[in-house]
Amino acid sequence: MKNVYLSQMSLELPGSKYYYFPYSVGVVWCYANADPVINNNYQLKGLYFIKEDIDTIVDNMEDPAVLGLSSYIWNTNYNEEFARKVKARWPECKIVIGGANVPDTDIMYFENKPYIDYLIHQEGEISFSGLLKSFIGEQDETQVPGISINQNGKRITTGSSVRVSDLTDVPSPYLTGLFDDIVKKYHGRSDMTLNGIIETNRGCPFMCTFCDWGGTTFSKVKKFDITRIEAEVKWFAENKIEYINNTDANFGIFKERDMAITDMLIATKQKYGFPEIFDTNWNKNNNQVTVEMASKLLNAGMMRRFTASLQSMNPDVLKAIKRTNLNGDQLDNIVDDARKIGISVSTEMIVGLPEETYESWKSGICHLLKDGFIVESFPLSLLQNSEMNIPAYKKQYGLVTKSVKSYFSNHVDEWQDMVVGTRTMSQQMMSRVWLWTWLTNKLEANGFTHIVSRYLEKHHNILQQDFYEAMLETFLTDKNSVYYPHLQKWSKHAENLEFQYFMAGFVYGEVLVDIGQYRRDKFFKEVYEVANNLIDDFDPQLSQVLELQEKIQRQPNQDEHTITCNSNLYEYIVNKDQLLVNNTTQYTITNNAIEDRFNNDWFAFMNFARKNRSWLNDIESYTV
Repeated sequence: MKNVYLSQMSLELPGSKYYYFPYSVGVVWCYANADPVINNNYQLKGLYFIKEDIDTIVDNMEDPAVLGLSSYIWNTNYNEEFARKVKARWPECKIVIGGANVPDTDIMYFENKPYIDYLIHQEGEISFSGLLKSFIGEQDETQVPGISINQNGKRITTGSSVRVSDLTDVPSPYLTGLFDDIVKKYHGRSDMTLNGIIETNRGCPFMCTFCDWGGTTFSKVKKFDITRIEAEVKWFAENKIEYINNTDANFGIFKERDMAITDMLIATKQKYGFPEIFDTNWNKNNNQVTVEMASKLLNAGMMRRFTASLQSMNPDVLKAIKRTNLNGDQLDNIVDDARKIGISVSTEMIVGLPEETYESWKSGICHLLKDGFIVESFPLSLLQNSEMNIPAYKKQYGLVTKSVKSYFSNHVDEWQDMVVGTRTMSQQMMSRVWLWTWLTNKLEANGFTHIVSRYLEKHHNILQQDFYEAMLETFLTDKNSVYYPHLQKWSKHAENLEFQYFMAGFVYGEVLVDIGQYRRDKFFKEVYEVANNLIDDFDPQLSQVLELQEKIQRQPNQDEHTITCNSNLYEYIVNKDQLLVNNTTQYTITNNAIEDRFNNDWFAFMNFARKNRSWLNDIESYTV
């Protein structure tokens, strides 16, 4: 029997203890092993998913005949170094690399990496099985579809990849017992948690230029049998797997079927207590049915929030990236549907897309914030096989890129090609975009200035983006301001392209504590000065707006506050159709927080509130 070793090193974030089952190599192996010829000639000797010292792993391997590696942006260099060391120890071992980060067109690949023998493009089941047969003389390797062969440094590519025609032919690595040993060895350890990966469908009908999904799995969407999905979810439940990541490109695209899966997930959690969380990529054509699915999962505590994909609010950008299937108006309708059901909506925006300008970016972000979105902003990374990575496309839109060390680096440095400038946004301006986005998101998403910004826009016709632009300029130039030292640090991160510091989800605890706890009075005085300088005439209500702003933000161990205004000021600000009525209104502001868990830790409290969209105190009004 020939020894096969497979590796799919898990996504690891700094300080994280979460690891994912090696699902991709698992399904590839299960499909191959179902063939009697392969089953009789090969045995799976090792299955790796945790990045460890490569020399240690290699020292423990036993006469590998085949090493298969699944590559994506978080493990590509690690895999290549792993392959190099295995080839140096066992020159006859066949090194096979698949995954989305395998280059489809790089003719110099094998010349630069002679220790790699084969590349598998797109779906891997049929290609990997064919290669295993070719290694024992059962098939001509040149007849294996969808692969590239290293012939003395020259790249020989066979025909196009062939998809599995019927996904019922792909055995589940969970149900076949492939991952049972992983569960026995690692589950329940204090230093790590196992996360599940599942597919309910495979394929993507959209061809967004920044994405490699449609090109990787072709446009036709195929479905896994629903009984398999039910059995896998039950497996997760019985093994007490808390988190499932669904890798569908468009969950919810099959409305009735996916609603049935949603109901099944909830029923399983109710019965077993697991899985606790179901995370997914929602159908790009978000609709009311999708929102209803999300609502069910949210109410069951199985989702944190509903995420609608958009990437930009600029129509020119959406056209350039072939993302016209969803626009801002449709997104507004989704938000309305979500509000009726009582759920919050987030969206992912990408900095650096072609045709985006500084002004269109700011306008788009503020549109979303005013609509009640939780906005997450990401840098644009050029994926290996995306249309955006084609030289002609980069030239057309003036994309300027730089290779940046990835925060996925562990044991071996990983690098990503990041877009740092376009024909419509210089590198300097893109750095400014990041500073403005950081500032705006931190203040809006944590309840520091949302009342002020909305008041200025409604009452004084000062656009929200202009208010935050003025805030940024003030805090960048006034060395005595609370925000100045923090923005100086952030500026260096932007200039040095240290994207790990401003990926969505990263919160600067020091600035939140600084402006929110230790220098709170000074910060709100500075906000008042910025707002006042934008107003042509003196506004006697502005001080009351700032008082409302400061008191309405939840803090740990906050006492009840009573504020008397000479108008229905709060209702006027938060309700776009509400008129200002000059009558004395008393507002009672009550802290509705669960305080015990935070032990007066201001940052822990605010971070929790931000993530759960719960930074707003209860407020009641009484007209005197």
